Amino acid sequence: MRDAHMASPLSQGPGFPPPSATRYLNAAQAGCLQHPPLGRAGRSKTGLIKALAVASLSAALAACGGSETSSGPATDPETPTNPEKPDTPSTRHALIIDLDGATYRAVQQGMAAGSLPNLAKLNVQLAYSGGVVGTPSQQANLDMPGWASLLTGTWANRHGVVSTAPDQVLRQNSLFHSAQPGQNAAAVASSGLAHLLKADHDAERLHELADCSAQAVTLSCVSTQAMKMIEGNYRKVLVQYRSAKDAALDFGVESPDYLATLSKLDKEIGTLMAATAKQQDREWLIVVTGNHGLSEHGQDNGLPLLSQSATFLAFNQRVNTGEQGIGASLPQTLAELYQYNSLVDVAPTVMRYLDTLPPAAEYKLDGSSLLGPQAVSNLNATVVDNNSSSVAIKLDWKAPADAPIDILRDGQVIASRLPAGTQSYTDNQLTADLSSKGTYQFDYTVQAGSGEQAAWRNLISPPISYLPPVPLATTLRNGLLSYYPFSATLPPVDAQGNSSMAPASADLPSAAGVVVPGPFSGTHGLLVDTNHVTVEGLEGYRMTPTQGFDISTGSSPQFTIGFWYQVPQCIDRNNVTILSNKNYVSGGNAGVAIGLFSSSTKNQCGVAFNIGSGGVRADGPTNPYTQIPVGRWVYIAFEVDGVAKKMNMQIFDPVIGQTTQVAAGKSTGAVDLSKLSPYPQWGIGDDGTGKFLMNKCNGSVTPPYTVGKCAVAPPTQQMFGDLAMWNRVLSDEELQSIYWSNKPLSSLSTH
Repeated sequence: MRDAHMASPLSQGPGFPPPSATRYLNAAQAGCLQHPPLGRAGRSKTGLIKALAVASLSAALAACGGSETSSGPATDPETPTNPEKPDTPSTRHALIIDLDGATYRAVQQGMAAGSLPNLAKLNVQLAYSGGVVGTPSQQANLDMPGWASLLTGTWANRHGVVSTAPDQVLRQNSLFHSAQPGQNAAAVASSGLAHLLKADHDAERLHELADCSAQAVTLSCVSTQAMKMIEGNYRKVLVQYRSAKDAALDFGVESPDYLATLSKLDKEIGTLMAATAKQQDREWLIVVTGNHGLSEHGQDNGLPLLSQSATFLAFNQRVNTGEQGIGASLPQTLAELYQYNSLVDVAPTVMRYLDTLPPAAEYKLDGSSLLGPQAVSNLNATVVDNNSSSVAIKLDWKAPADAPIDILRDGQVIASRLPAGTQSYTDNQLTADLSSKGTYQFDYTVQAGSGEQAAWRNLISPPISYLPPVPLATTLRNGLLSYYPFSATLPPVDAQGNSSMAPASADLPSAAGVVVPGPFSGTHGLLVDTNHVTVEGLEGYRMTPTQGFDISTGSSPQFTIGFWYQVPQCIDRNNVTILSNKNYVSGGNAGVAIGLFSSSTKNQCGVAFNIGSGGVRADGPTNPYTQIPVGRWVYIAFEVDGVAKKMNMQIFDPVIGQTTQVAAGKSTGAVDLSKLSPYPQWGIGDDGTGKFLMNKCNGSVTPPYTVGKCAVAPPTQQMFGDLAMWNRVLSDEELQSIYWSNKPLSSLSTH
């Protein structure tokens, strides 16, 4: 079928003028009157208001030269001036016209050129289709998903229509679901749209469903069917035209044929508008849309690109977002386009006009009414602290300036009477009722205002990954020789009292070590900055164990080093030390080293380790090195088992929920494990000498030293949190408990 019509239900809400005042408003918007429309007081049925409305209507019709809806001035405000008009209150009706293939740019240009005079009588505004890219609402810019959004006020993640494939069905109630007195609804639709309407038609919520696809001249057929439906007793009429889509596909959106087709469609719209205006006992809301945009070549390939996502909405009434989008130029980015209203706002607008809008607790629509009180806009949800027991969802929106805010999750109020102007809320209580590990999504409604002045908008959150709390293994207290929980003050203090930590030299400025937020909420970490150096070449921090408490001593040492680690940015060349007690210029030198290596990507950095006993070394995996993310905390655990002569290393990334087994049971080879303690200190952000960057030039650079004098390796900023050393090899279960508990070791009881 090449043309079709559509109808849908609307709801009357607070803030609408009475029928006579609405007719007056329509006349004003058509350019015949300049007086403002009636406000909330206009809903009163008193004789004074009726007198004003009737007198205003008469003046409007006289000014326009019209005589079809009135026959002279009103002499009695309580008596209809037209003897043929029934002495009964007007009923509300809705006409929705879908112009498939009519683009915003073409409509805007046509109105400017005067070739679309009937659309120009409406409030035509820029809008978007296709949901929001990168969120659960994203959907293909295609006819079937677009029709489904128009019918339901939701995006594809709710209505379930994701492509142009046949036999898809709506998973969400359509506009026609709420029955009203009289004939509920009628539609003239193409075969694809008719299929989506089949359930409503079968259930007699849609009383008449016409199809003009078999007609040679479908445009005329569609209009004829639509006229019959308007003249019938239907509360909602849906009209779908396909001519513009066909012309775009056949000739392109810049062709004279396409522009001529839009002009013909405009004349048909004018005919339908005139038919609604003749019905003095009915008040019609008229909505016109283009469903979705097209590519520059007139195609619809479903891509989330600007030209396909841009569409338009046109109303015969002023909307509550004011002049937003009316006459707007097409923006440069999708982010800018998302600042406007959208296709899913049509259904709730119609529902509010016809008084069938669900209450806040049952509201499952992505859109919001553009009539009546204004809802929040640009509602968005982001996941905070995912893959944890403390996962949360942050909501952001733009709010009306004078409306208090309520938040509902899955229909239940979780926050009420937030101050007017509030524009964000973090739901950090959503895991209270969760007990099992899994992926979840939640339904959020944000309400602006209260009582009759309330309006709602809803969304489905992105998926969250919930991990039940995992307790720290109590055995982690066993063999814990040194532990630095880090605090808000420096120098750091060993909670076990078996070591000390300080800058490598008292001459280093305070900026060489800075307190930063730690890996857990409310905790702290230490940032070591080797951009600061003494003339002797000393840099970084060092940890000095008390005599007898160095984990690397003995003929067959067994130990574990564990710490949370973050690098704000990766190094651009070579490698530097993370933690080491050796002269790291050569991996073969005696001692232990964990190193940071440059990476081909700015968002990743390499980590590796080695041990040596003087000319002999054993390494973990070398190039390509184990990748860690830049800018977020990971947990690094390195172990040496001098009895079994094995090494292990694991890296835990809680953000993505990934554990990397860097090495498991790696042989220590020919390394003499009794020589792993060449220095009485461990370098933190440096090596055991405290002069790694100067030494990297193998003696060719000597004091007085300045930063960068040896250009082989760059200075770095490295962050450490919850650093601990054990005189034993921890089990995988113990390490997993550190990772999954998402808690510092200090949370373990000391008793």
